[in-house]
Amino acid sequence: MRRDVPHHDEFLTLIEAHQRALLKVCWAYGRSRHDRDDLLQEIIAQLWKAFERYDRSRKFSTWMFRVALNVAIDHRRRQRRWGRTATPLELSEVDPATSDEGDQKRQQLRDLWELLEQQSEVDRAIVVLLLEGSSHREIAEALGLSESNVGTRLNRLKKSLRQSFQEQTDTPRESL
Repeated sequence: MRRDVPHHDEFLTLIEAHQRALLKVCWAYGRSRHDRDDLLQEIIAQLWKAFERYDRSRKFSTWMFRVALNVAIDHRRRQRRWGRTATPLELSEVDPATSDEGDQKRQQLRDLWELLEQQSEVDRAIVVLLLEGSSHREIAEALGLSESNVGTRLNRLKKSLRQSFQEQTDTPRESL
């Protein structure tokens, strides 16, 4: 990106301010570090491409999530179409204070990832937006759903996740 392009600095400032949110989207839809890096680049490229059409009277994060989630969902669909199988989630970036604490955090992340993998693309997007602190209205705008549909989906999703998580934690794990 060149500095003489209109809105370049504004775009970079907004992307930097929302970097964590974009990384969450990439984490939810990318299976490996390489996958997440590729996805982040693809999302930023599409955001830049569409930035001239961004209506500045609307909230940037809502527009950004809509673009990012569409790119992420499309990315996953292309991978499935190409027959690429998902690789295990890399948890090496968890920096444990102690070995036991780190093992527990890694296992919790694996459990959360497995539960997210079982959800539809839209439900996964709802979880990402909810974890980012978006309101039902913001989630509805970003995903093109009604606010009541988001509420209903969230209630069903929470119930399903609680049930699945309870089933996972009730099942004894074999030691490696």
